[in-house]
Amino acid sequence: MRFWLLVGAIVAVLLLVWAVRAFQVWPLLFPPPAATGDYRLADSPTNWPAIRRGAGSAAWAPGPAPAPPFTTVWERDTPGAMMATPAVVGDRVFITTEDGVAAALAADTGETLWSYDVGSPSDSAPAVAGDAIYLGARDHRILALDNNSGRLLWERNLGNIVLASPIVVDGTVYIGSTNGQLEALDAATGAPRWSAKANGWVVGHPAHDGEVVAATSLGERFITVDPDTGRRRLIFYSGTPVVGGPTIADGRAYFVTNRGGVWAVDPSAVSRPFSRFLYVAKVNFFAWRLRTTPPQQTGSLWVSSARGRVKYSPVYAEGRLFIVNESNKVTAFEGSSGAVIWESQLEQEVVAEPVAAGDTLILGTIDGALHALRTADGVEVWRHNLDGGRLSAAPALSGSVLYAPTTDGRLVALRGQSR
Repeated sequence: MRFWLLVGAIVAVLLLVWAVRAFQVWPLLFPPPAATGDYRLADSPTNWPAIRRGAGSAAWAPGPAPAPPFTTVWERDTPGAMMATPAVVGDRVFITTEDGVAAALAADTGETLWSYDVGSPSDSAPAVAGDAIYLGARDHRILALDNNSGRLLWERNLGNIVLASPIVVDGTVYIGSTNGQLEALDAATGAPRWSAKANGWVVGHPAHDGEVVAATSLGERFITVDPDTGRRRLIFYSGTPVVGGPTIADGRAYFVTNRGGVWAVDPSAVSRPFSRFLYVAKVNFFAWRLRTTPPQQTGSLWVSSARGRVKYSPVYAEGRLFIVNESNKVTAFEGSSGAVIWESQLEQEVVAEPVAAGDTLILGTIDGALHALRTADGVEVWRHNLDGGRLSAAPALSGSVLYAPTTDGRLVALRGQSR
């Protein structure tokens, strides 16, 4: 009798632990602290304040795109190659390098205004908000530096390698790491607000639409999280590892998987523990051929294919989603339906994430060229050769100037004509 009472008590405790975790009771009983400031990305038509420009991570600037003829405003050797997009805010360009240096350069001359020894290589694009820049380092840290002087404001150890780039919204810094969590930190102090499980390495950028913050992981997950409480709202199974990070725009979230799956998800959707269990069961039934049709996940809007493996995050501009596959085919999808609008085949390998401005999609190829495709039909409207190197990371755009980091350790500022 005592044995069975003990077994029953153990089972009850395990069920209680499962229920607390599955229904995320803890944040309701003990709400996380609110952000102490109102820091947010320095958004304006001529700023590129974070890896994908805005909090939605669309990688698109609404202004006219620069076009040839290009003139080199300046070029500067950087202390190590840049592995991430520079940030451009006002009259300054902020960079991070693989040699562990963060620096601010004058946007008009390239003069170094300050530099800071991070002490570890950084693959993380800086995010500029208020009077601070935020960046990650491979030695497990996220740092906040004064963007006027480079002085360290705070740093926080996240417990594992940081390869992701941050965004800043409403006084909170959001960033992932290889500890399998999406972290929310107070932008003013670095104090932890909450941590949300992503079931795998988070190496891409998050996205925020004002209602939820979204992240993806190599553990085949897309999640949305309540930014106030840290409770996961939607847990979406991708089937294969997700490439980069998500994009949220026009009421839809998008992400791509390494095998070429292109997903559109409703970011306002909420999945429940039982519905997730039922979905996994139905997937197994489908795999065992006990079910004739694949099940539909909560929040799924549409799914399509990039017709090949993918290694870069999607770009979203004016209702269209743009994907590049490993065969160097660029595909434009209708954002609302997933219908293919056009396809364009590049002859050379694409070596960095594409970005967009106005009606132009800009890509860099292995031969050191920049290509611009018209977003309406995929026609190449210009090409420009970078002398001496190819892109090491996606460029940043500010008005008619394009800032291109190169594999030979340079940052090149090119001024074009506004189209």
